[in-house]
Amino acid sequence: MKKTLVALMVLNACAVSTAFAAGDAGTWYSGAKFGWSHYADVSGDKNFNESLNASNDFNVDHDNVGGGVFGGYQINDWLAVEGGYDYLGNAQFNGNHGVNGAKMKSQGLQLSLKTSYALTDDWDLYGRFGAMGYRAETDVAGKNNFETGVRPLVAAGTEYAFSKNWAGRLEYQWVSNVGNSNQIGLSSDIHSVTAGIVYRFGQHDDVVPAVVAAPVVAPEVKTFNLKSDVMFGYDSATLTEEGKAAINQMYNSPEMQSAKNNSTTVIGYSDRTGQAEYNQELSARRAQAVADQLVADGMPAANIQTEGRGASESVTGNTCDNQTGNALISCLSPDRRVVVQISGQ
Repeated sequence: MKKTLVALMVLNACAVSTAFAAGDAGTWYSGAKFGWSHYADVSGDKNFNESLNASNDFNVDHDNVGGGVFGGYQINDWLAVEGGYDYLGNAQFNGNHGVNGAKMKSQGLQLSLKTSYALTDDWDLYGRFGAMGYRAETDVAGKNNFETGVRPLVAAGTEYAFSKNWAGRLEYQWVSNVGNSNQIGLSSDIHSVTAGIVYRFGQHDDVVPAVVAAPVVAPEVKTFNLKSDVMFGYDSATLTEEGKAAINQMYNSPEMQSAKNNSTTVIGYSDRTGQAEYNQELSARRAQAVADQLVADGMPAANIQTEGRGASESVTGNTCDNQTGNALISCLSPDRRVVVQISGQ
């Protein structure tokens, strides 16, 4: 009774934890075990007891080899149902000086619930409790008898996963009161210690979540366009009063005030008339003039850089190809500009 109580306490502790070394939920497993069996608390009928009392030299061999095969279904991480066949070995009682001896051997089919407690990701402690349908056979005083029945079974052990499919286990098992002494002359509790190997079917590969790179969002660029014809006199890089006022108004706008501490690029452009080298130089000087005015208005000088791009990146394209003289100069007015770009960071 004490053995049963201790075993059930262990099983109850196992049931409240999560096991990781056990197989995947919803999968099957099978295995085999081999080890040592021990017959204890042997009792006999009247004939056996009389033979025992009559002998002063009675050799008893309680120990033998045992083993079995088993299979199970993993219900969840910590609970499985397991069944199997056990060969429980035999015990011999050899009487000397003419006293009759006895022999008992047994085997059975078992069914139990297996609860597990994880010590690590690969190592479990477990307990099993259930019942065994046994067949016990005896040879007492030359008479051979057998008997069948059902007895409670309790086991405790440890299991280690070598891989996702293979595991090893070491287990102690106790089956109570196998055999009916009134029918076959003997009965005994049977203890066994076995080592086993387990194969788990249908284990799933560990799923590593794919790492998805966050999309790179280009910083928003704020662009301000200034017409050179308004900002400068003809063929000049000196700001007019009207030009200074336009830059001051731009600088104080909410759009620029919210980004004035960001990196800023001032780009000057010219139209296509005149020499390319001169147009490049003029566009650079106009960009610098606008940058200087922005600094004068309060923008940090360290944040500003300037470029002159001459007649490149024309706005008008070929729309003015048929124009000449003042008409051409007027048509190309959109190309003469200064662009202020402020990055989003």
